[in-house]
Amino acid sequence: MSTLQLEQLKQTAIQSRRVPLAADQRLIVLQKLQGRLEIDSLFEVFCRELEKQIDISRLIWEHNEISHIVRRGGSTDYRQTFSIKFAQSPLGMLQYCTPYKLDTDEISLIHTYHRLLAGPLSNAIEYNRVRNLALLDNLTGLNNRTSFEQDIRQSIALTERQDHGLILMIFDMDNFKQVNDTYGHLDGDKVLRRFALLLKQAIRASDRCYRLGGDEFAVLLTPATRESAQLVNERLKTLISKDALLTSHNISSSVGCSIYQQGDNSTSMFERADRGMYRHKNSRRRPA
Repeated sequence: MSTLQLEQLKQTAIQSRRVPLAADQRLIVLQKLQGRLEIDSLFEVFCRELEKQIDISRLIWEHNEISHIVRRGGSTDYRQTFSIKFAQSPLGMLQYCTPYKLDTDEISLIHTYHRLLAGPLSNAIEYNRVRNLALLDNLTGLNNRTSFEQDIRQSIALTERQDHGLILMIFDMDNFKQVNDTYGHLDGDKVLRRFALLLKQAIRASDRCYRLGGDEFAVLLTPATRESAQLVNERLKTLISKDALLTSHNISSSVGCSIYQQGDNSTSMFERADRGMYRHKNSRRRPA
């Protein structure tokens, strides 16, 4: 069979399954999409249903300047991007890569699926926004202690499987209490926000930082080596030394680290890092 005949058979198969969605079919698809608040799960169902009608090589969802790969696959010469909205609220862009050029019927069909997706996607976005707010520290915008406890357990589990290195760093601000006592809590809050900003600048994109409470902060480095922790600490010290607000209040930080060891859990890692931080703080208090 020639290449041309194979292509004709393929197109015939595509045409045979690509029919407009009847009202009862739209209802079935909508029922499958509704109630799914995890965005990955929602798009998995969406792709499974759409691929009954159209071949998709790759699908990317762009939202809030972040690209999410919905369907992994090779790029093709045929790309088309669609905006998606719900009640006039933008929900991002969907970029399709297909093995052939989409015709007007296929584009119309995609718009139908997008209308079915829009409501559930809007709900999922809002659900994830609210859930993420519950994991943020209101004052500094860093992740909070609840987020830290979830993330360190997940990071330990991942390290046990992949052995790519995990380091926990605990930071405690030095001389912070005197800022609150002398200048009040408003100035103290400014200092906390500035320290949090500098800590975030000192880490890599793959790392995460947290405010655990008061003037205590944590960083999870992964993948990581001992040198990774040293670099973060040196960067933070340099940033603090150049910051007018923190230097005016004589702010510095004490730090303790723990490197993941076989058999560790979140408690054992935290306790080692915390002990190391207090040893560092006490050594800085001793007269030379």
